[in-house]
Amino acid sequence: MIWSLNRKLILGTAVRLTPTFIIPIFRSGVNDNDFISPQTDSGEKSGWDRVRAMYSKNEFDEVSVELHNVAQATMCGLFVGACLGGFAKSRDAYLHFIENNQATIFQSTFQAKKKLQDYVTVAFAKGAYHWGWRLGIFTGIFSLISTTVSVYRDQNSLGEYVAAGTITGAMYKANLGPAAMVVGAGLGGVLSMFGGILILSILKLSGVSMDQIRKSLYKLKEARQDQFNQAMEKSATEKHDSLTQHHDEIIENHGFKKIEELN
Repeated sequence: MIWSLNRKLILGTAVRLTPTFIIPIFRSGVNDNDFISPQTDSGEKSGWDRVRAMYSKNEFDEVSVELHNVAQATMCGLFVGACLGGFAKSRDAYLHFIENNQATIFQSTFQAKKKLQDYVTVAFAKGAYHWGWRLGIFTGIFSLISTTVSVYRDQNSLGEYVAAGTITGAMYKANLGPAAMVVGAGLGGVLSMFGGILILSILKLSGVSMDQIRKSLYKLKEARQDQFNQAMEKSATEKHDSLTQHHDEIIENHGFKKIEELN
């Protein structure tokens, strides 16, 4: 009886709490605290103004935070595709070489290992090229479309993921004809919907927004660039070697000369 009562209590609690997590996903993850006063500068911008700002460079000739994250996603997709394609092809090449060279007579064990290594390396390069650029372009287009729609609407919802997956899937199968484009669009839309639900659920549970994640990643990039600039500046200001001192003495005594004047 106690177990039955506890089970009813747990079931009732789950039923009451389920809309709390599910409904906000389809309401674009927006609550009353997310609205901005129309008197601010962000509220005065239209959707196209935000999109133009996304595709424009700032006063330091730097790309926007959104485009930087699109580039990062593209490179990540390129790297993952190259690794997966290379490993898969190299494994198949290894098995193929072993099966088809059982009766081959090599001059030495070293030659056999070298032939195997060359065969596997070439297969890895072919697999990395075959899948790397495909997954990189697919990820880049998907990220660019979803980010553009999100910036235009000024919110993150399930719609941009489904739209990006549908368009990207259709483009990926465009060379196979209209029927393949429809299949690719449908499959891309369904997979993107599940992926979008997963991403939005994680964002909801963690309490952060996609814009905050983009800004955090951009700050990491700026921190790395700042460290690099400081190291370059430090190395440029350290001129204590004898060759540099001798060069400075010659310049001080004889002045600067052009290359044409040295003859």
